[in-house]
Amino acid sequence: MAVETVGTVKMRGEEARGIAVSIIVDDLHIRLVSGEELIGDWDISQIGITALNEGFNIRAEGEEFVLHTDNDAAVADSLGLATASPRMARLVAASHPPEERVPEPEPELPRSQLGAIGFALGGVLVLVGGVVLRIAQGGDQTVGSVDDGGPVWMAYVVGGVLMVANGYLLAIGPKWARAAAFLTMATLVAVFVITAQGSPPAVDLIFPYGFVAGGLVVGVAMLFSGTISPRN
Repeated sequence: MAVETVGTVKMRGEEARGIAVSIIVDDLHIRLVSGEELIGDWDISQIGITALNEGFNIRAEGEEFVLHTDNDAAVADSLGLATASPRMARLVAASHPPEERVPEPEPELPRSQLGAIGFALGGVLVLVGGVVLRIAQGGDQTVGSVDDGGPVWMAYVVGGVLMVANGYLLAIGPKWARAAAFLTMATLVAVFVITAQGSPPAVDLIFPYGFVAGGLVVGVAMLFSGTISPRN
């Protein structure tokens, strides 16, 4: 880093104020110019230079000089003398204001999977209800009302499987998963309402329909619980 400043230079031990000079420091090279006269042009590796309480002591060409500058910190920093003395270290540190600390971003909180898991468990209940309903029917394959089960067990089995699949999709988070879950639930609820509009179910069918109803309640509750949210 090139530094240009002004100051004075004098022979060490002289009482005089010194000669006013322009000081140019560039790539560990220092040049002193007074008016149009070149006072010194040195490679830092070829001379001795140390930091004083004020200014610098230079030993070059068999002579010893004392150099005072208007910007000791910048000159010391450019010459690699930033830690030459406690005073110089303080000056250099003061000339480099600390960078504004950028706060680290807060870690993203993990998404809760409670809603997705609950929705999938609701699907398991619906699926079990459909299977038990089929067993309760025995070999009867006739189409009927809720009174004899009819073929609606298949709707609940398929619907339960879809709810479990929707639960998985809700867990991995595509934005359309919630809409798919709503569609599945709306269809299953419609099937349940339609089949329940007939006569009350036979006693042996209350147990499987209880599973189905429980699964539907759990699924709806999870969708509206606020625990399901898509990934960004």
